[in-house]
Amino acid sequence: MGLFLGLAALLAGCGSTPLSSADAGVGCSVTVLIPSSGRALLGSVLVTVGGRRYHFARNVNTVAVGCGDKATLSATASDPAIHPFTQWTVRVSPSQTVTVTVDGLVSIRPGFLVPKVGPTPSPTASPKVTPTPSASPSTVTLDQWVSYDSAAKTVTWKLVAGAPAVNLGLNFDGYDKGAMVVTVPVGWSVTVNFSNQGSINHSAAVVTASGTTPLFAGAETPIPIAGTAPGQTASFTFSAGQVGSYRMSCLIPGHEAAGMWATFTVASGGVPSVHL
Repeated sequence: MGLFLGLAALLAGCGSTPLSSADAGVGCSVTVLIPSSGRALLGSVLVTVGGRRYHFARNVNTVAVGCGDKATLSATASDPAIHPFTQWTVRVSPSQTVTVTVDGLVSIRPGFLVPKVGPTPSPTASPKVTPTPSASPSTVTLDQWVSYDSAAKTVTWKLVAGAPAVNLGLNFDGYDKGAMVVTVPVGWSVTVNFSNQGSINHSAAVVTASGTTPLFAGAETPIPIAGTAPGQTASFTFSAGQVGSYRMSCLIPGHEAAGMWATFTVASGGVPSVHL
């Protein structure tokens, strides 16, 4: 006996009638939700689209896919001896690899078998709860950087500046030049917990592509042009009050121009997401 713990892959298209349940999607894209047991992910997924390969090893992962294109997903258990891959819920392949055409909204769940540990509980024992990426029904941890509470409509973003191995330290959370895309619904409250792990001063502020003034009230670290010293932290909270595509940028002169910015998008609805 065992529990099936799945990871949900949502292929969101813009074509004809949905082939399965109409989950919420983002344009034509593939979103993979990988559950965890404690702090350990149960597995990973390799997605191949148009000759490009994407390794998904975070709680929530998304990659754009052209409408009508094929996407191939391959699931791998973190520890096959303990929780091996079992099967896909779609009836197109019994193997660990499945190929689908992205046209409409398609939900796919490859399963991982997790054996029961210890004696079988008595009928009076409390029911087991399947581990999920959520800490509570309304709280979702997207990855090590971003989480949100759908009931409170709040987002928490751990923003680390200056990872030395990327772009000479001019990056946020290890990504530069807008490669990290954080999307939040309009009207939600965003708390940014900023830390400078670099060797020089860095800052963070939500601005337009050509702006240097924070777009939303309070959306900046203290004195962003001067920055926060190495090893120091700062937190700020703001309301995402206007739909659009913006930047979370370091406003130290020359840093944003060198690629030290993440894409920050305010959407008209939906739930927060992180795209890489």
